[in-house]
Formats: sequence, structure tokens, C-alpha cells
Amino acid sequence: MRRRRLLRPVWFLAVLLPVTLLSQSAPPGAQQVAPIPMPSDRASDSYLIYSSLMPLGETVGAGWPHDLWLVQDTTVLAVPLDQPCRERPTANAGHDWGMNPHNGVHPPKAREQDFKEILQDFDAHCHEVLSLSATAWQTTVPVHLLTPTEQAEFQNTRWEKADEAARAKYKGAPALYGFSEVYFNEHHTVALVYATHWCGGLCGEGFWIAFALENGQWKRQNWAAMRWIS
Repeated sequence: MRRRRLLRPVWFLAVLLPVTLLSQSAPPGAQQVAPIPMPSDRASDSYLIYSSLMPLGETVGAGWPHDLWLVQDTTVLAVPLDQPCRERPTANAGHDWGMNPHNGVHPPKAREQDFKEILQDFDAHCHEVLSLSATAWQTTVPVHLLTPTEQAEFQNTRWEKADEAARAKYKGAPALYGFSEVYFNEHHTVALVYATHWCGGLCGEGFWIAFALENGQWKRQNWAAMRWIS
């Protein structure tokens, strides 16, 4: 395993880890939770935010195909089921490699109250897994939601001896994307989402992204946040 390094640029903390999107999948026998439908009071804003993030991370680059977006068919968990949603800072918080926003996200002072409300929403829902809808996205590129079996099939296409039929099936897709539930402040004007992508082997990334509603549009915000890269 590579040695972990913590980098501290102005707007984010980057953790270099040999992590892939496979880490989002529970191993056999692990505790799991049944998906539930996305609540109607957050669906519209959530899909606007998800859609605005496509493509994600390094797959934004012109060298990647942008003909098909592949997304996990349920939301992903930033905090495992066996860990508490409300994680209080500890003496070792500076060496905490998890993605819990209580320790890993730091808003500007003007947004501290909004972030407090977002954390309350997170604490109430952090272990929920939501089923996603294939028809709710607002993108110019088709979005295909993949079941766990299809996710594994796509991941296998990234290896040299991959099945040609599977390669053809997912042609034009740069990566497999995953999103957490979107967490909101009380007035649904500020939001936070955990987003991941896996683009093959040790090509992957995961990070928190903040949004604010400005003139009727969800706009990304520059909040300091933990990030993993492999």
C-alpha cells in the first residue's frame, strides 16, 4: 500500500490513497441496507445537482470519451453503516482518513450556520441508501444507471482481456460515477454532496462538493474538504 500523504492546498485537502470505487461496494457478509425511494421534497434539487457534476474529476478532460454517463443505481455512503453519522473531532482528527463531513468539510465563516444545518440533515440520513431514477437527470449525454452486477461488468472492461461484447456495451463511457444523498440546509438553499468516480485500476477519486442556490441556479462553492485520489 502506498504511504498516505496529506496535502493542504488553499481550498481542499487531498489524500493520495490506493482506493477505487470498488470500496463503495460492501464485501460478502457485510451489513447492508435496503434502498428507499428518494423523498419527493429533495428529488428535483438533487438531480439538478447530480446532473451539473457530469462529468466528474479528471474525466472532465478532453482525452476522455463523453458519450455515455454510467452511474451507480443507488446512492453511496460516505460513512459506513458501522460508524456513527455524528462523529465528533478527536485529538487525532488531523490523522483521520475517513470522509465524515463533521471532520472533513470546512465551510467559510459566512456559511457556518448553513453547514450546521446541513450536518443535522446528514446526521438524520447518512445511513440511508436511495434508489436513483434514470429519467430524472438533466444532461445532454445519456445517463445509464448500473446495478451492482452491471457495475462489475463495466469494471471488468478496464482490463486487457475484457469481453469485447461488454466493451461495446459501455463504449463512450469515461468512468463509473457514484453520488451520495444530497444534504441541505433548512431552506434548501445550500447543499453538500459526496461524489466519486472510478475510471480503471487505480484511477479514482472521491470528494465533497458544496453548492448554493444563486439566481435560481445551483452553483459550486469553494469549501475546504477532504478528498481521496488513487
